[in-house]
Amino acid sequence: MPRILIIDTYYPEFLTDLYRKEPDLSTLAYDQQINRIFAKCFGVSDAYSTGLRAAGAEAQEVICNADVLQSQWAQEHDVEPFANIHDRRRQIVAAQINHYRPDILLVFEWCPLGDAFLADMKKTVRFLVGQIASPLPPKRTFAAYDGMISFWPPLLYYFRRRGIKTERMNLAFDSRILSRLPFAQPKYDVSFVGGFASNHTERISWLEDLLAEVPIHIFGYGLEQTVADSPIRRQHHGEAWGLSMYEILHNSRITLNYHARIDVEGESPANIAGNMRMYEATGVGTCLLTEWKENLGEIFEPGRDITTFENSREGIEKIKYFLTHDEERKKIALAGQTRTLRDHTYSVRMRELLDLFNRHI
Repeated sequence: MPRILIIDTYYPEFLTDLYRKEPDLSTLAYDQQINRIFAKCFGVSDAYSTGLRAAGAEAQEVICNADVLQSQWAQEHDVEPFANIHDRRRQIVAAQINHYRPDILLVFEWCPLGDAFLADMKKTVRFLVGQIASPLPPKRTFAAYDGMISFWPPLLYYFRRRGIKTERMNLAFDSRILSRLPFAQPKYDVSFVGGFASNHTERISWLEDLLAEVPIHIFGYGLEQTVADSPIRRQHHGEAWGLSMYEILHNSRITLNYHARIDVEGESPANIAGNMRMYEATGVGTCLLTEWKENLGEIFEPGRDITTFENSREGIEKIKYFLTHDEERKKIALAGQTRTLRDHTYSVRMRELLDLFNRHI
């Protein structure tokens, strides 16, 4: 079985908030620090390495922009860090690659390491693969990669046109989180957890439409992207990361989802579903209300596993209906969770990923 090293990049806002709230974290040994970070359940956490090891591979993960954590690794391995932050990140990751000696290097993009660094690292591994399901970082060629992974068809076509082997793989849910969520009666009738950025303008308008008639508890980053008198600001309860985010979803009768626009060479198809929130919300057993998309039936069965809307008016009516038809809402929530735990966990997905790696190397 191959030896795999995964390079992840976390939101800087999450890392800053975590080390501010837990100042003792920076005093811990590397293994203790990274395990505490993984325990926060941010992003995919260590679900990839755990799932790959369960499937029979050797796997480790590093968080390349967790600078306090990475500096601790450098100290423990006698690496004298460079002064410049960008050089230091590359230096430490290069030392980790040399230390772990992986057959396969899997890099989550957005990655701050850059094309030239990846080209150098390609010489040391059998297979260099990237994974991306977000807008393409600027000024990148991705030419060093032997392969790419994405669930987003326009990105698949983009890389294939450039001669890079590209495979589709859907996102997933980390079922281990369920053991961390205590049973509780729902605290929120309707919630929305997500960000507001330049590619979320439609999301912002949609939420403002809904708020004209339906109270929604809103959590997330990027509030400054909304106008000063936006009703979103009156319903906003701050950011929610990792386990706190899952607790909000778990404690909601209904949670809402609206996909970001992912622009690829000037095109931003609006008919494709598959973001993380779909798996997170259904995974914790919440009734998910999301936009209708052409490919939804490939992931969930609309009307049974999840409920959908095609415009703001329909979204408002669906919210009002399911808040007054509790048994129907619970039935959809249970069906969605059953589907996710059967078909869309990282245990399932990492077996698929390992099969993909074995085919390509």
